Amino acid sequence: MTRSIRAALFAGAAMTLGMAFTPVQQAMAQQSTQAVSSLPPALRAAVQTGNTPAIQQAIQTLSAGNAQQAGVLSGAVIRAAEQLLATNPQAAIAAAAAAVEVVRNTGVQTSAPQQTEAVVTTAARIFVNPTAIAANSTAASSLATATLSVAQASQNATVLATVATAAVSTAERIVQTNPAAAVQLAAQAVQSVSSTSTAQAAPSQVSQVATTAARIIVQPEAARVAPQTVASVAVNVTQIVSNPAVYQAAPSAAIQVMASAYTAVSQPTVQAAAPQATTTVVSTLTAASNNTTLTQSNSSNPAQINQILARPATTTTTTPQATQTAQQPQATTQQQTTPTTPTAPTNQPVEETPILTGSPT
Repeated sequence: MTRSIRAALFAGAAMTLGMAFTPVQQAMAQQSTQAVSSLPPALRAAVQTGNTPAIQQAIQTLSAGNAQQAGVLSGAVIRAAEQLLATNPQAAIAAAAAAVEVVRNTGVQTSAPQQTEAVVTTAARIFVNPTAIAANSTAASSLATATLSVAQASQNATVLATVATAAVSTAERIVQTNPAAAVQLAAQAVQSVSSTSTAQAAPSQVSQVATTAARIIVQPEAARVAPQTVASVAVNVTQIVSNPAVYQAAPSAAIQVMASAYTAVSQPTVQAAAPQATTTVVSTLTAASNNTTLTQSNSSNPAQINQILARPATTTTTTPQATQTAQQPQATTQQQTTPTTPTAPTNQPVEETPILTGSPT
């Protein structure tokens, strides 16, 4: 009797939960269906196939050579793609890739700048979404690469910084499963925001790009599969965070990036592939330690950078233990020298523990 009662209760609970979830699932499906249904029939059919070339062809046919119309249709496709993401991520990525490829055309960018901006910013939300990455990390990474290229061509620093932030976040999420693609995507993101104009327009986002990229390049597997690219990223992020605008946005983050970059170029595989990278990073750090503008933002700047440079330029990164060491250079420092306990920084918090003593002011 007791078992029967329990079975009935469980059945009732399951039915209740099912009834609670069903409206949500129905609403999501209805929303994505409405987004696709609003497309012209030929384009709707192409999107439903999940075939990127077919979607591109449909847009080109319907636009009949009109660049502005192509931009409008691409905007409609990217909106449908974002709404499809929850129910059909593979089709969403394919549709987004088609829309991005269409606005890659210079004529479309010139004739439909607002639509182009909408396409790249929406595409960034799609490829960074965990659902897209889980469904097809390779396709998500490829979409990020293409979107970054269009964002760079648009010459809109704010949009570019937004897309680059999403791209490097995607790279970090795939570094364990596809380190080569992760490092390459991180390198592209870092390079895209390396200009002074972008740093001045969006210093906080540029700082975030550099910080995330720095966490990627200290991964032992990243250095193993792409040592030259790791070296390039290390050089670039060091130079980026030495820019006063970026440094002032988050001094403790900048110091952590410098430390991680130094750790990255100190890895034996990186030194062997790009021996000049260590020299370049050291030169940049030395200049930064003597930069009075940086010291005005963080009075501990010279001491913190000098502590980084005091570490031997070699490290072992071949085991899981070393992975943790590389990600948090203070652990490496403890093996090589005995730092004092860092005090809590007064500026913006960062994801990693500051490695050096002194509180930025």
